[in-house]
Amino acid sequence: MARATLVVDNYTYEGTDAHRTLHNLGELWAHHVHERTVSAETVQRSAEALAGLFAPIAGSDYPALSPAERVTKLGEAAAARIDEVDPQHLERALRDMWVPLAELGAHDVARASGEGAVATAGQGVIAGLFLSDGGVPKTAVDSVEIGYRGVVGDRQATRQHHGRPWQALCLWSADVVSSLAAAGHPVLPGSAGENVSIRGVEWSTMRPGARLSMGTVRATLTAYAIPCHKNARWFSDGDYDRMSHERGDGSRLYARVDQPGNVSVGDRLHLITQ
Repeated sequence: MARATLVVDNYTYEGTDAHRTLHNLGELWAHHVHERTVSAETVQRSAEALAGLFAPIAGSDYPALSPAERVTKLGEAAAARIDEVDPQHLERALRDMWVPLAELGAHDVARASGEGAVATAGQGVIAGLFLSDGGVPKTAVDSVEIGYRGVVGDRQATRQHHGRPWQALCLWSADVVSSLAAAGHPVLPGSAGENVSIRGVEWSTMRPGARLSMGTVRATLTAYAIPCHKNARWFSDGDYDRMSHERGDGSRLYARVDQPGNVSVGDRLHLITQ
């Protein structure tokens, strides 16, 4: 059954976008807490806020579960009932879910300089920009226009795992790519489907919830990009899981666009982690 399109502020959720977002809720939670030290109080507060948004859609709640299990179960149950719920409830959940998720990074006690502190993690330079009509590798261009849906002229060949509003941009480190190439892997910037290649940023600081600016664009990192078999050819042994966030700090990341604009190769990137 075809699902109706939802417009949530500036973002359009087409077809299965809302369903896949609900289904991925537990994974998005896991990405926001990955390699972070967050207090039990903050974790519980975030889980409660997400429950407030998604329990009415799921039709039930699971407060006896751990926060991570609770959020995962709520997302799965909400996805199963998506065709039965009031669209306004769904729109509100899709709009407001990012606030409690961002709280998990804002209160990373291992890195915060004080509660509510704003810390500039660093800056880098846009080393490459890429787009394609679907598939990889993408083609290098000197500048791009970026809208709420991502790079104008870029397209995903398959939509099952791609193309959500929170996957509008894919970013990767030119320094990581250079290290992989130096180790003998036939990977180049743009090979793995990234739209934006960044040089000079300590990549471990690029985590879901961080906000950034580049050119006239403002964006928020939302999730790690999960590697797939289509990228096996960029590794001499086919081990594309080298790109996984579970294997270190070499993962690509997705971002949603908070302010559209233009970006050119050579523009500065500024990263705000909290």
